[in-house]
Amino acid sequence: MAISGLLIHCLKDDIQDVEKVVSSMEEMTTYGIHEDQYVIAVVESPSDTIERVVKKIGRIDGVLTVYTTYLTIEDEIDEDGNLKTNISYEQVVKMEPKQNI
Repeated sequence: MAISGLLIHCLKDDIQDVEKVVSSMEEMTTYGIHEDQYVIAVVESPSDTIERVVKKIGRIDGVLTVYTTYLTIEDEIDEDGNLKTNISYEQVVKMEPKQNI
């Protein structure tokens, strides 16, 4: 399970609604509103889904951007120091390299 601290920058008029939506998400815990423009939140989710959760938050009406302030994946690292993932070695080997544009 990955744990990430987030600052969710919002429009002032929408911040209360954003905080309610974020706090209703299963993997989210909110810790209040800072300076009438940021929702302070923590997401606990498998590391391979963190990006999806952050993008979902970014699409909420009134959200300007989402800042990651902290991220840990320590409990997803095995005794050899390798990241445990839901993807096999064979799938990694078959992946196409990204093309430079």
